[in-house]
Amino acid sequence: MVHRTSVSLDSKTLEKINELIRKTGKSVSEIVREAINLYHATEFSPGFTENALKTYIDFLSEGEHVIVDLEHWCAIWDELNEKADDRFWELIVKSGIEHGIQYYNKGLRDVKSILDYMEPGNFFRYKEDSDGSYTLILSCPSEMKFIRVFLENILKAQNIDAEIRESIGKLRIVLK
Repeated sequence: MVHRTSVSLDSKTLEKINELIRKTGKSVSEIVREAINLYHATEFSPGFTENALKTYIDFLSEGEHVIVDLEHWCAIWDELNEKADDRFWELIVKSGIEHGIQYYNKGLRDVKSILDYMEPGNFFRYKEDSDGSYTLILSCPSEMKFIRVFLENILKAQNIDAEIRESIGKLRIVLK
């Protein structure tokens, strides 16, 4: 059964629909149905948010990131923690600094916005314990040193004064 519905659109939204029609060759009805189905799927998917979707697009659309199975991720870090030398960790420091600059340029200029952006990457889940205090629950215990060193240098690049402490399977970030 098909139901006809009228919708009021502002000029910017109408431009977007017309652009989609030109690009895809689909009808307005098809575009609206697909948009509603995607919105419904994301709205009712546990832990999935519009912000996470935007982050996934940002991470993956330009080929700068890869998706790795968690078992592989843990195996990689188990091995690296045993064999990585100082040169490797210096690369992680440099990468953290570069990411800190990149995040700053994206407008991510405080610990919370940085953690919000990184969380969909599944390195960790975090909770804000109080103003300026965060607990990161790691996806894999053997990634602890990597996440700590990487985050320390993201924050250092932005002159954010914070202490990152290791716990059992967790990292704690406290602003100074």
